[in-house]
Amino acid sequence: MYIYKKSITGKADIQKIWELYSDVTKWSLWDESVKSVRLSGPFCAGTHGIMEMEYGPNLPIVLTECEDKRSFTTKSELGPITVTFGHLLKENANGVTITHTVTIEGGEENQMKGMGEGITAGIPNCLQKLLST
Repeated sequence: MYIYKKSITGKADIQKIWELYSDVTKWSLWDESVKSVRLSGPFCAGTHGIMEMEYGPNLPIVLTECEDKRSFTTKSELGPITVTFGHLLKENANGVTITHTVTIEGGEENQMKGMGEGITAGIPNCLQKLLST
């Protein structure tokens, strides 16, 4: 299993961040690895979609959890490997804390580690872009 978690805190408008999350056509504005995302329905748990990556294959995704202006989680099944992305917003005295997590399960340890390091390399930049909205 591979697990990654990264947070950033700063002054931001949680509504604006949530708008970037919930409008999947804007994901490429905050995540440079994403070319486009299409969902088969509304931005809510149970909705399936396709995430087209800038470099690499298209990924099937399903929203497994979604709480308005708080969090959402996506899951991608890639053969025996499952990649779960968590996104959490939390208001506090210092502004907003944005946390992204990635969990990879089902593969060989070296395979999951290599995949995870590739997937997570851009997360600090994603968090910074979201915070600066």
